[in-house]
Amino acid sequence: MKNIRRSKALSVWFKIMVVLFVFMLVVTILLTQNTSLYNTVNSMLGGEERYLKSGDPDDYQYYRADYTSKSEVLAAANAFNEEICEEGITLLKNENNALPLDYGQRITVFGKNSVNLVLGGSGSNAGSGSNVKADLFGSLRNAGFVCNPVLEAFYKSAQSGSVRSESPGMGEEVTGFPIGETPVSFYTQAVRDSYKDYGEAALVVISRIGGEGYDLPRSMYWDGFRYTNWSGTETIPGARSKDDHYLQLDQNETDMIDEACKYFSKVIVLINSSSTLELGFLDDPTHYAYNGKILAALWIGHPGKSGINALGRVLNGMVNPSGRTVDTYVRNFKNDPTWENFGNNLLKDSNRYMSDGTARNAYFVEYREGIYVGYRYYETKAFYEDAIWYKNNVVYPFGYGKSYTEFSYSATPALKDGAMLTSDGKLSFSVDITNIGMDYDGKEVVQLYYTAPYTAGGIEKAYVVLGDFEKTELISKRNGVESVTLEMDVRDLASYDYSDANKNGFKGYEVEEGEYTFYITNNAHGWADDNVIKYTYIVPVGGFTYETDEATDEPIVNLFDDVSGHIQEYLSRKDGFANYDALEGASENSYRNMSDEFFSALTYQYGDKTSDPWYTEKMPTQSKRELSYKETEVKLFELIGKDYDDELWEKLLDQLTVSQMVKIIGTGNFRSLQIENIDKPLTIDADGPMGFSLFMGDSSVYDTCYYASECVLGATWNKDLAYRMGKMIGNEGLIGNEKGGGGPYSGWYAPAINIHRNQFGGRNFEYYSEDGLLSGVLATSVVRGANEKGVYTFVKHFALNEQETDRDTTGLITWANEQSMRELYFQPFEMCVKDGGTTAMMSSFNRIGTTWTGGNYALLTSLLRKEWGFKGMVISDYNTHTYMDTDQMIRAGGDLNLCAGKTPKNVTSTTDVASIRHAVKNILYTVANSNAMNGFGPNVIWGYTMPWWTIWLIIVNVLVFSTAVGLAVIIYREKNNDKKDKVA
Repeated sequence: MKNIRRSKALSVWFKIMVVLFVFMLVVTILLTQNTSLYNTVNSMLGGEERYLKSGDPDDYQYYRADYTSKSEVLAAANAFNEEICEEGITLLKNENNALPLDYGQRITVFGKNSVNLVLGGSGSNAGSGSNVKADLFGSLRNAGFVCNPVLEAFYKSAQSGSVRSESPGMGEEVTGFPIGETPVSFYTQAVRDSYKDYGEAALVVISRIGGEGYDLPRSMYWDGFRYTNWSGTETIPGARSKDDHYLQLDQNETDMIDEACKYFSKVIVLINSSSTLELGFLDDPTHYAYNGKILAALWIGHPGKSGINALGRVLNGMVNPSGRTVDTYVRNFKNDPTWENFGNNLLKDSNRYMSDGTARNAYFVEYREGIYVGYRYYETKAFYEDAIWYKNNVVYPFGYGKSYTEFSYSATPALKDGAMLTSDGKLSFSVDITNIGMDYDGKEVVQLYYTAPYTAGGIEKAYVVLGDFEKTELISKRNGVESVTLEMDVRDLASYDYSDANKNGFKGYEVEEGEYTFYITNNAHGWADDNVIKYTYIVPVGGFTYETDEATDEPIVNLFDDVSGHIQEYLSRKDGFANYDALEGASENSYRNMSDEFFSALTYQYGDKTSDPWYTEKMPTQSKRELSYKETEVKLFELIGKDYDDELWEKLLDQLTVSQMVKIIGTGNFRSLQIENIDKPLTIDADGPMGFSLFMGDSSVYDTCYYASECVLGATWNKDLAYRMGKMIGNEGLIGNEKGGGGPYSGWYAPAINIHRNQFGGRNFEYYSEDGLLSGVLATSVVRGANEKGVYTFVKHFALNEQETDRDTTGLITWANEQSMRELYFQPFEMCVKDGGTTAMMSSFNRIGTTWTGGNYALLTSLLRKEWGFKGMVISDYNTHTYMDTDQMIRAGGDLNLCAGKTPKNVTSTTDVASIRHAVKNILYTVANSNAMNGFGPNVIWGYTMPWWTIWLIIVNVLVFSTAVGLAVIIYREKNNDKKDKVA
């Protein structure tokens, strides 16, 4: 009886194990044989790792690091990040020489976020695994200050309320968001009693977050449960009014500053935000009745993990602040030209297209302001108004920042004042900067702006535009002098006339006749200073037109007429922006009603026509089977340094099968796949703009520096510092993954160079500036530094990706005119190609007009590759959406899908294969000229391990199968024994 019961139990277990085995077998087959699933799991858990089969890789090191280990380069990078913050921290206000503070001064620090600073943004800028222990109070104490421990402990305790909320989820439209500051009513008597012992100065911390996938809220209301309900009627806790916005002080912050001003005679405000805030309270004591006690203010942005250490040295005077604003700080963001056309236009689905009154799955944004973004608007408007208007609208101009010392300028132009310019001429100004202060050495940022002649109703031109800038080295106090040179090509004065606005029969870049005035100053409003250094030059009658690109000699023609013409009226400076009201109206239902033809244009239409520029008649030669390593005659390392048009590329490509090429195109999930028979290595391509990041990548990215946000580097206005950052990234890349296969980090999804079009852009922290030139110069320097160490930079997001709201629903439909595209939004990308030599680019989620950027031939081929001369690969942004079509992408000039297995659907026609082949060539060209090739050469053979998770799946399958078989054997034997017992 006992054997029978045991046999039944074993039988149940056997059935369970069989079911489990079948389940595990199916899971294993799906995960290992389905390309998309396999690569997705690799991204999450770690994939193949290379190992050396034979040869000496040390004989083939094409790029060499300046450091020997992960720990060494990380320490150097963290120290360098502090240097970035030393130069990026911007002194906005300093009355009565309130700063620097004396060594040993006793300080009370206000602000719940003082114990939890915002170090960076969410999404692709999420921090790496770097274990840096840095905080505000440590920075202050290391600088010799004595901090109030009672208030510090209070903010760390639950007694002061909950911590600020985490970033909203990607894709959320946020109606309001709590700032998380402690209400003053929570302050205990013990807290207030502590002020007298630490009452020499108060430091007040104001923090704001930012992140990928959402824009910052322009209202402050909710429904009591959710921050995403557009029908909510309640005010966000802490906000003064539901009609306020996230970038204003809320009531708790207002009360906190009142508290500081009530008990302290010296109040210093610290702005821990990479987004611009409304800072009118800093110079308007009547606004919040602060009685003039806010004597100083510093902007620190998001300092990364180590950067806050720099703050103490700035506060005690060891470092003289030299940062400059990268945006125009205005008093009322609701008066900005972009306010009416950003996000969802402050109403749910108000940026959603309709058809016969029915809402469609299509969203838009309109850049109706044209070129008048940031200082280009405010300085131009100021030209038509008086100084009172400017003070009432602008708190701090673009390029502004104070120092603990003072400087004077003198200049010598290469051309005498009043000279006639030529179309191929150059403007050059030698500037001597003297430190006239007696107490502090310091650095100065010298800026060159120019004014071009404007005709009402003609080509739109901002009154002043940044033309060049230089940051000095440290200039000694008491009349130390340094010289810098500011330069511009005459060609750089050109405006882009996309509509023949001046009626001269020409469309393109042109420098119109008339007087051009140049200002040598220290901020964008310096032109209004009576004592500004200025020179005027003359462009002769007829002006200059530029029909071809200076780098490639390709014709320059309009590429986006269908996009430019969608908006009927753009903002114009005619009569002092008399048509400002034209900015309104984008949310009207009648305006949003579109035809069926419009919506059909949003879907890629398969079928190549002979008139298509990508159409190919001749079938490329591809291998019919996958060749072995020994059969493959040309290896990728033989192409290192070869010209893009070298005939050896064709021989290399001939050796590949279509299936090999398709696989690599479809799998660019933070890597590009290995092709072993041609010695194409598996690469590690990591996010993000604040340093190599683990975001959505595998565990091979670890212990990397979490740098300050890009706008902090932007605030340094230091070209050399940007180059050194790129080089430091390159060194981190070369050290790479010390574990496992030891491969370098070869690709970097950065720098990000979109423009701060609107103050509420969720990713403004990750972009440099509101200005294309400043962004382009610094990004170019970063790219050159990284490239020098073999890291290819996926400059992103190309292009017009200035908002997060609805960016990837079905591709945000972006409307702008070609003048603003070329003069502002494309400018930094163009500079990174021509001056930086980047070999990688990332397209964006959005559309330009109705065409997805990643599948836009005009953008990726006509402009980027032909006109600008870009050579290398273009990767998509994260491709999980049906509108981001791979076949469309490779025809347009895109190459690699940032995803885990989204391959071309069509692989048989001549155009299919030619497009696939061309995309793979671009990928291989980029990889061949990178640190990924270190260790590859003749007689060196690499292999690739099976992913550890695959090995464990096999082990589990074997164990389950073995257990099932063992149980079956036991059951069989027991049944036989039962039979024998019965016979007996």
